[in-house]
Amino acid sequence: MAWNDDHQDKGDSPRKNPWGKPEDDRQNDHHDRPNWGRGPQDDGEINFDQMLKTIRKNLDGMLPHSGGSIGRIAALIIAVAAALWLLSGIYLIQPNENGVVLTFGEYTRTDETPGIKWKVPWPIQSVRIVDVTTERRIHIGFVAPNANSTKLVSSSGGAHQESLMLTGDENIVDINFVVLWRVASAKDFLYSIREPEDTINLVAASTMREIIGQTNIQPALTDARTKIQSDAKTLMQKLLDEYHAGVTINNVQLQKVDPPAAVVDAFNEVQRARQKKEELKNLAESYRNDIIPRAKGDSEKMRQDADAYRQEVVNRATGDAKRFSDIYAAYKESKDVTAERMYLETMEQVLKNAKTVVMSSKDSGVLPFLPLGDSKTGTVAASSSVNSN
Repeated sequence: MAWNDDHQDKGDSPRKNPWGKPEDDRQNDHHDRPNWGRGPQDDGEINFDQMLKTIRKNLDGMLPHSGGSIGRIAALIIAVAAALWLLSGIYLIQPNENGVVLTFGEYTRTDETPGIKWKVPWPIQSVRIVDVTTERRIHIGFVAPNANSTKLVSSSGGAHQESLMLTGDENIVDINFVVLWRVASAKDFLYSIREPEDTINLVAASTMREIIGQTNIQPALTDARTKIQSDAKTLMQKLLDEYHAGVTINNVQLQKVDPPAAVVDAFNEVQRARQKKEELKNLAESYRNDIIPRAKGDSEKMRQDADAYRQEVVNRATGDAKRFSDIYAAYKESKDVTAERMYLETMEQVLKNAKTVVMSSKDSGVLPFLPLGDSKTGTVAASSSVNSN
């Protein structure tokens, strides 16, 4: 159908298309239109002046310069629809959000700066908004009171079964813990792994089982909690980075580390026995620390006393030997005098503490009376009580 028959007879007038524009302008028409399907060439910021200019030029080309009112109304409707379609590409990025733009389902860019952005409207481009600053929680081993976003690892025993873990010394502990995390890369979080939150749950549970499997039950219940949390956080982050999950682990918090409820009585009995063992051990150590130094002190005193006695005996023997040598030398010089002196000295030593009875030789015919029972010490004189006749 010839839409421009009224212009065919005018040789000087250029041939026009159905929208009233010269056909020669078709070669350059694409320069006045947006980059359909290619997305904006910048980072998504809107150039409103360029957009309005493009819409106005398109409207000028679409509105016919001649014809009936029906054609003008149809063209106006098309123009308004096109304007609304273009405006539907506007979206807002909040300060805590990133926008991931897709072109026909394929990743195009990530809008990280907050503000008003524009994309080619649906169905050419789409955007997914991701919160990248809010800290999220995952609860392992228990269901939180407000756990709308909590997803527990599926198991036959539910959350309780999930919390039971085997320690390095083959004991079972009941562990509840919380993982605090946030999105680090919106693109990786959405498209590197299929179910990111389920993956984080599985990584958290398997990591904690590995850490507990390398720890004995007693440290796990007492002083190793801080180390367990730190090691679990490090290993969890390493695994998620290998998966390119786009997630940062902020913290791992142990809520409860206890023996299972079914064996808690037996476990407490074992703990009491261990405490009793420690008490007895400490008592024995205290006794050992007391008795050993005292025994060493007594031993040293006995050794010193023995050394002193030995030295005393040696000195006495040496003195006696020296005295004997001196006496012998004097005896060789004067035997009678030396013998008498030795006799007197010996008698002095013998009779020093003995009872002495002195008898007179005048009363030789009288039977002497010796008062041995009355005299306890000293010299007693004997008296004559019976005449020999």
